[in-house]
Amino acid sequence: MVPPPPARGTGKPGAPLPFDMTDSSGNASGGPPGLLAVGEALRPGHWIKNAFVLAAVVFSGRFDERLAWGVALAAAAAFCLLSSGTYLINDVIDRRRDAMHPIKRMRPVASGRLSVGAALVAGGVCYLGGLGLAGALTVRTVAMDLPLGGMGLLFWSGCYVVLSVLYSLWLKAHAIVDVIVIALGFVLRAMAGASAIAAPISPWLVVCTFTLCLFIALTKRRSELATGTVAEASSARPAHRGYTRDDIEHMLTVATALAILTYSLYCLAPRTVVRLGSAHLIWTIPLVVYGLFRYNRVTRRTSAEPVTVLLADRVMWAVVAMYVVIAASVIRYGSLPAVRDVLDIRP
Repeated sequence: MVPPPPARGTGKPGAPLPFDMTDSSGNASGGPPGLLAVGEALRPGHWIKNAFVLAAVVFSGRFDERLAWGVALAAAAAFCLLSSGTYLINDVIDRRRDAMHPIKRMRPVASGRLSVGAALVAGGVCYLGGLGLAGALTVRTVAMDLPLGGMGLLFWSGCYVVLSVLYSLWLKAHAIVDVIVIALGFVLRAMAGASAIAAPISPWLVVCTFTLCLFIALTKRRSELATGTVAEASSARPAHRGYTRDDIEHMLTVATALAILTYSLYCLAPRTVVRLGSAHLIWTIPLVVYGLFRYNRVTRRTSAEPVTVLLADRVMWAVVAMYVVIAASVIRYGSLPAVRDVLDIRP
């Protein structure tokens, strides 16, 4: 008697899958195979996260320089490749666990539409392409009088790759460490963006980016825990064994307070006031508070990916647009005497 073939994603002969991953023709479900599956595995919808690379263009006051925007956008494109490489490698590592998940089982690698070998090759190409683009951009900033010899973009890009690989292989399995590493990944994006345009990297850029992205990472963990029991969430992501819903809510409260506090301190910091010539950046604080509170409320009411929620929320887009307009106006016009003296900035 011929034994039944191994079930996809288990490696054990005849082992049943908790979900049917094939259509009526016997093909893996979830979408088309081949190059379209590669494109899906790149997760272009998540490239919006790399907007943090562009932060330095605004806060350095160079938002009216076409060259600065061109270089920053190219650096963001490099991080789109690097982040897609990480998604591919991560999907390969998690393919068996993803195959047991009601939603993640539809991913190209978990569903079998994209082979492990093809995913690894595509991930390697993305890493090489991203680092190659970062290296090409770095050539224009090489100078011994700059931090890291002007090679900051390539250096921080390399740090991002190393951190991402360590996260995929090991760090993501540890509660609290996982969200801290995710936040640090966004910090590296922001630092790389500043290095790309040879702008000084402010400690405030690091602190504010870290606290904001720690908040975002925790909302994602909450959404994952909301889809079922803690045991079910833990089977999909081992780090959830170290969390409870109460833990996440407490951490979110602290992260929200830290994000608001650090941003407010940045707006009032003497160095910020001197550089901008006024203290009018404080008028963006209400928008930051509203944005954080709304994001927290909206993501609490759904189990969807926080990025998906953000993309679908027109109010959040309006808040972001208003923030950019006000911040840019303060940076450009806030130092004019008639405007500057509305707030007393004398020591």
